[in-house]
Amino acid sequence: MFISYLILLKLLLAPATHSLTGAQVVANSIEFHDPENRWSSLQAHLEFTETRPNAANRYSSIDIDNVRGNFCLNREVKKMHVQRHIVQDSCFYNIDEYEQLTDKEFEEYKLTDKRSFFMRNYYLYLWGLPMKLTDAGTHIDNTVTKATFDNQQALEVRVWYDEATGSDIWYFYFNPENYAMIGYRFYHDETKGDGEYITLKDSELVFGINMPKERTWYTHQDSTLLGTDILSSFSELKHQHY
Repeated sequence: MFISYLILLKLLLAPATHSLTGAQVVANSIEFHDPENRWSSLQAHLEFTETRPNAANRYSSIDIDNVRGNFCLNREVKKMHVQRHIVQDSCFYNIDEYEQLTDKEFEEYKLTDKRSFFMRNYYLYLWGLPMKLTDAGTHIDNTVTKATFDNQQALEVRVWYDEATGSDIWYFYFNPENYAMIGYRFYHDETKGDGEYITLKDSELVFGINMPKERTWYTHQDSTLLGTDILSSFSELKHQHY
């Protein structure tokens, strides 16, 4: 009798799981955020206000051309307009529309191809979620756990990647009623509790895609605010490479 009581107590205290698999929850979330499958052919100009504690706001914009596989990052750096252009797998740069840059300018503004590809992947991954969870090299755990995230009830799905793609462990959180993504967290080393968690607030319908309006970053260890990225406006893509 006592053993049976302990088993029942353990079952009651254990996190409840959802009947759908992780892949099914992700698919439902993609249906919510991108019901017309617009992400794969998105051509858009997005502008951001990026706030950081004890620092001036940073203003950035990106040009996404998922049809041709091109990407541009535009950012004001030291009062100069710096552009990184990626056409397929080739990088081009200009500062205040001037293309003949010196070695000193390349170094001062960190205009390396490695960093440019990193920035492209960073922006496309975050603003392309949850659709990016279908990319090659992505592994979605079958188990779905009921959890609390940002004081909200959520479905938690664990995701990891092939070594060539990335080594971080991610957890994504979805509204259990409509499968909207409400946030996520990642760990470099889960045993150390490092990494960050990100909350999402409000939404913007960008050419048929339901994107988060605000994305706020915190550290895991002490919930230190790292910054907020705000989607301030969007428009049709005019800056194109052929």
